[in-house]
Order: sequence, then C-alpha cells, then structure tokens
Amino acid sequence: FDVFMNKFPDLEQKQCRFLRGRVGTWEQDIESAYLFQYKTPILHYVGQANLRYIPTVETPYRLPTTYRWQEDLFELCNIKLLTRDGMCKVMKDLGMSRIFMIGDSLGMNMGQSLFKLMGYEESTFEPGSKHQNFEKMVQCNPDNSENDFLVTSIRSDRIIENGEPVDEEKEFKNCHDYCHPWSERYKSYNGDTLFIVNTGPHFQLHRQFQAAFDEFVAKIDSYYRPRDVILWRTTVPGHPNCNETIDQKPFNSFEEYAATEVTDFYSWNKFVGYNDYVTKAFDMRKREVPGPSRARMELLDVYPMTVQRPDGHVSSGECPECPGAKGFAKDCLHYSLPGPPDWWNHLMYNHLLDLSLQDS
Repeated sequence: FDVFMNKFPDLEQKQCRFLRGRVGTWEQDIESAYLFQYKTPILHYVGQANLRYIPTVETPYRLPTTYRWQEDLFELCNIKLLTRDGMCKVMKDLGMSRIFMIGDSLGMNMGQSLFKLMGYEESTFEPGSKHQNFEKMVQCNPDNSENDFLVTSIRSDRIIENGEPVDEEKEFKNCHDYCHPWSERYKSYNGDTLFIVNTGPHFQLHRQFQAAFDEFVAKIDSYYRPRDVILWRTTVPGHPNCNETIDQKPFNSFEEYAATEVTDFYSWNKFVGYNDYVTKAFDMRKREVPGPSRARMELLDVYPMTVQRPDGHVSSGECPECPGAKGFAKDCLHYSLPGPPDWWNHLMYNHLLDLSLQDS
C-alpha cells in the first residue's frame, strides 16, 4: 500500500492533476455545506438517506455531506467546486462536445452525481427502472445550443464486449455481470470526447483485471481518436465496518484507514494492486513515442481520498433502514448521494481545468 500511495510524479511532472487528492484530509465545513447539496434528492437507492433525513436548525444537512477535501501538501492544488457554467466553459476550452462514461454501478453513481452537481432537478433515469444506461444533453446557454455537450453513460461491469444479450430488467447477464456494448457508440461519434472509465470491483483475480485493462487500451488505440482524453478512475473498495456506528466520521489519514479496514471481503484488498498496474501502464505509455492515433490517457485517482470516507455508505449507521444495491445485505461499497462520489466529479473538473491551462 505504501509503495502505491507514495508514487508522486517526477519533479518535472509536478502538475496539480497528478497530485490533487493524494495527500489530504476531510475537514468539516458547515458554512459551505449548502454548496454540497442537490436541488432535489435522487429518486434511487443512493438517494434514500437524503429523502429520509429530517433536518433541524442544529443539523440542517446529513453529516457526510458537510466535509470538504483539503490538500495537506499541495495547497495550491485545492479543489474548485464543479458547476454547470464551469463545466460548459472547460468543455468549450478543450474543444469537447461529449462526456462518455462506462463502468459498473459506481460509475453510474458518478454520472448521477454529475447531473445533480450541474443543478439538474430530474433524475438521470426513471425511478424504479433497472436499466442504468442514459444519455442526456447539457444545456449551457438557453439562447443557443452552440456550447451544449452530451453525456452518455453505459453500464459495463467488466468493460468487455461479447455480443451476447444483456438486460438488467430481465436479469440477463452476459459476462457473469452486465456488460453492455459501448465501442461502436464511442467511435462513431464525430466530436471530441472526454471518456471516463473504470472496472475492477467485479474482478477477483489480478490477471482478469489486467487482461480487461490491456484489451481496453489496445481497443482505444485502434480507433484513431487522438483528440480524445481518457480518464481512468481508480478502483475504490468499501469499508466493512461502515454500519457499526451512527456518527461515523472520515479517517484523518490513509494509515488510519489501513489499520482497520483493509480486508479480502469481495477482494477489496486487491484493488490497490489493480490501481498500481494502471499507474505503471500509464507511466510506461508516457515514456513511449506517442503515435499519431493515440488518445491521451491519464489517471483520475479517487482512491486515496475515498478510502478515508467510511461514513456516508448506503448501509451506514446514519440510515440503517435504507435499502442497498441488489445482492448486498449490507451495502458498504456504494455511497448515499450527496456524498463522497461528488468529489470524484469535482476532482475530474479540476483535472480538466489543468488540461485546459496546459493546452493553452
């Protein structure tokens, strides 16, 4: 664990997008907590804690929604909050007209969070629906659609494609999980794309994860889309003791997390190895002579900040009666929203800001 956590870039590469979110603490910020809330709750199991919460004068917001990430070593890299105006501007600056997201249910949660952070009141899909794919246009200017951008989210738990039928409603699984086709939809789009992707929680063996990752990279490189940006979101484990206390708070450090929470439950202890493999692959990729057809691939490292958040899970003590994802008697992997996954999007937004500064 220490080896992965202390892999800081070389001096000449020390830009904020490679450092942000790595070493810091979660600090309670009651005065700013109103900025961390959604206009309306999410009508989904991850929104149940907010729907059931009864605010008071003393505690107007759920406790897990009142924390802000604070950089400890790199204060210049502190996180700016994502807004719709901010996303519209940075997407325009980068010349991008689409965000394309694939992954498992955690990736879907990131997509749900993204729309809520941009101020949308409606949910990304119909309440009660088991289908988790969605596509929506983000309106940037009510007077014209010039800078609008598309957001597409496709569930593919293992990011593999095999041509076999898949349907959540009918519980047709085609990869031991749900792996919807995505590549044709991705490569047929004419505009430049921000591609956010993850897999990992559905793999129990390193070799399975490595094979899926290597196949994905080779596939992307074969599409000749050099202007796209691929952000690989690191894989995050759950917290096995998330439901034991009502007033659970963030850990103050990675060391505090590792002392009690590292477990082979669901192979969560292997995720740091998965992330390390991706980090090494991207480091090697940077040293190679870039081909004219290769998209830029970088890490969106949400792992360090997220493992310090045992609070706010769907089955946490704050809402013991809240239903979790299907198949989880105790859901200590997924988070209630608003919650920590919002900061994955804030981190992504700041990553894009850094890229726009670099490209300019």
